[in-house]
Amino acid sequence: MNHLIEQHLIKEPDKDDLEVLYHLPGAAITHDVYNHAQRLVNAHSIQRSRSFNDLNLKAGKIAHEDGEYDNLHKPGGFRRFHLQQSYGAIQPTRHFIDFLASTMNQFAGEDLSEAKLPTQKIGLSKTVFLLFKAFIGSGILFLPKAFSNGGLLFSVIVMWIMCGISLVCFLLLLDCKNHLNGSYGDIGGHLYGHKMRMIVLISIAISQMGFMCGGTIFIVQNIQEAVRSFSQNTIHLSSNSLFIGLSVVLIPLVLIRNISKLSFTAILSDILIIIGLGILIFYDFLQLFKTTPPTPGPGIEWTFNSNNFSVFIGTAVYSYEGIGLIIPIRDSMENPKRFPFILTCVMVLVACTLCLVGSLGYIAYGRHVETVALLNLPPGIIPNSIQLGYALAIFASTALTLYPTMRIIEQGLFGDLTGKYNLSIKWQKNLVRTLIVFLCTSIAWLGSNDLDKFISLIGSICCCPLSLIFPPLFHMRLPTTQGIYYKIDCGLVVFGIIVMFYTLLSTSTLWFHSG
Repeated sequence: MNHLIEQHLIKEPDKDDLEVLYHLPGAAITHDVYNHAQRLVNAHSIQRSRSFNDLNLKAGKIAHEDGEYDNLHKPGGFRRFHLQQSYGAIQPTRHFIDFLASTMNQFAGEDLSEAKLPTQKIGLSKTVFLLFKAFIGSGILFLPKAFSNGGLLFSVIVMWIMCGISLVCFLLLLDCKNHLNGSYGDIGGHLYGHKMRMIVLISIAISQMGFMCGGTIFIVQNIQEAVRSFSQNTIHLSSNSLFIGLSVVLIPLVLIRNISKLSFTAILSDILIIIGLGILIFYDFLQLFKTTPPTPGPGIEWTFNSNNFSVFIGTAVYSYEGIGLIIPIRDSMENPKRFPFILTCVMVLVACTLCLVGSLGYIAYGRHVETVALLNLPPGIIPNSIQLGYALAIFASTALTLYPTMRIIEQGLFGDLTGKYNLSIKWQKNLVRTLIVFLCTSIAWLGSNDLDKFISLIGSICCCPLSLIFPPLFHMRLPTTQGIYYKIDCGLVVFGIIVMFYTLLSTSTLWFHSG
């Protein structure tokens, strides 16, 4: 019987002592160290039947599924074992939903994580989805009103020009990434010093705060309109109460440290945004074709609106602000060399989508178009449900939007200090995050009376540096940038600065004169 059992067991040589090649330099000195490592491996190993071991090999698995002690005897094995015990093994993401939120952990290539998150390499289809998602959010719903500010033909032309210039700037940043390792801020730091890295980080923090402010105003106005319509004009919610309520509800979400726990909000937001855009386009067509022949809205500026076109330019810049996710998405690709081509195709698709929603909404309602396109929907269960659903979508992504801002500010204030084992540090960070929420909500409240101009200001102040100025400014310092390429970079920097200050001054002047 014992003989029969032994036939099915793997016979392994005695591993108490390792074979040592004493003619190698230092072999005798390290013999005892590797011998001890091998004993640790043997202590956690058991004999397995030949059939069981063969089954694991056929399945493509290693013999020791635990694997913690398997590599101790290899160079660097003790350090890897220590890191694994301290931080845990980094496993691939369970599914793509986790990855949606984890991209914010590497926003603009920065390491903003407080905990080690799963990693994943993505293919073509997921890359296209992530890039399209990076550019399509609440900003697209401000475009019909923005087109009325610029005039239809002028707005379409400028949207495509901004698409082309933004794409060139994105590609310049990627070229910098090919020459220099690190994040967006690291690239600036390598080329211009530590102060430039800080300027980039501050710009990222301010831009995300600006997007949160615009999204908050959007949420408040949609909730007000939906509730008023549902109640048949009997309930009118106070905007002040809604701003305060949103802050209170948002605070617990921003206190979540493990961003992967917010992954469900990312996919929920994407689904609701897609549904909302589809129904919005449907009602625009319904408005146009409710009479035969189709009748456009009243008071349309078909070519150029000389009074408010500067407001449109800032909104156009705001619409193409997705540069913060360019680097993390590119780094996550299985084949990063294909990323520039994919980015170009996605930018064309984004420009078509933005022009479609902006021009269709403006033609359908004319001068009566609202700043937020959803507010043009007629009263009814479906339109009002879409308003609430889209508001929920933007709110669900608000915590993710603010995450880079909070982590950049925390790293600036606390450095590497963690609140994981220190309650004092943890509650100080909680206070900082709470104050950021109240600050952003207060700014949103101040800008809510003239939303289209407020969005234009966000575009000029927050988006122009990151999208139009910094990429060519960094690229011109590369040793490979010479001749005509250097002149093109200089021209793009000048263009970005002019757009930034012109839209800032003109929009501020219009806002001041409008009271």
